[in-house]
Amino acid sequence: MDNYIAPTVTDLPDFIVYPTDDYPPEWGVIAATIKRMAFWRCENCGHVHDVANGRVLTVHHLNMLKNDCRWQNLVALCQRCHLRIQATYNPTRPRLIGSPPKWAAARNLP
Repeated sequence: MDNYIAPTVTDLPDFIVYPTDDYPPEWGVIAATIKRMAFWRCENCGHVHDVANGRVLTVHHLNMLKNDCRWQNLVALCQRCHLRIQATYNPTRPRLIGSPPKWAAARNLP
């Protein structure tokens, strides 16, 4: 997505790591905020949220911990990209080939 503009630190809500192993009670608000910050577009492929055409926007926890709601750990992805990235991307593993995706670079991730 060539026109991706990462939010600045001053735009970011103060989401945290919650003391539970499950989604926090505010997850609906957190997910909606992340989607709104991404302009309701997949941060990977750029598709807009479009249920009728199978492009449902979701929010993915990069480190797979549902209670870690820091902005750096959350990315708005369509379901197709969510499944692909969940299966292949690990923020703790350095990239061996190519540049990181723009959404990862914006979060200072490998």
